[in-house]
Amino acid sequence: MNRLLTNFLRNEKAAVAFESVIIFPILVWAWVGTFSFFDAYRVYNTSIKATYTIADLISRQEFEIPESSMDGYANMLAAMIRDHDGVQMRATEVHRANDGSFTTVWSHATGTLAQLCGASLDSYADRLPEVAIGERFVILESFVNYDPAFNMGVNDLDFENFTVTRPRYAGRIPYGGDQCA
Repeated sequence: MNRLLTNFLRNEKAAVAFESVIIFPILVWAWVGTFSFFDAYRVYNTSIKATYTIADLISRQEFEIPESSMDGYANMLAAMIRDHDGVQMRATEVHRANDGSFTTVWSHATGTLAQLCGASLDSYADRLPEVAIGERFVILESFVNYDPAFNMGVNDLDFENFTVTRPRYAGRIPYGGDQCA
């Protein structure tokens, strides 16, 4: 009996198969986890770049932008991020008044977002740039809800991007939708 037990313990014929059974699930878990982290980073990075792109596109408008074009910009933003369900956008033109305060000229929001008019602009005071009296600029915000494909250490995330651009060719961006009072 001792000899059979000793032969069994010294036998290495199934060692590779046994090690594979142990290591393979760990390798799959690591690969899926790496994919989840990389995909979250990709969506975050793409959302920043897409927000800058749409803000630049809006800042170059010389003619009146219809409300339907703003919705088209939001659809373009979602297409660039490759996520059509969880992307919302808000574009707002802000004017610095003679007394140094900031007032909203117009605002367009998609999805469930509210327009950024009136007193709600006060919450953005620390994020607004120092500009000359009478200057106008456009704030573009994007909100991306990220749901990971696999639940491997990355939970649902909300990416919020905020960018400010000046009108490129004119002193203001004409907008055909609702104006803030």
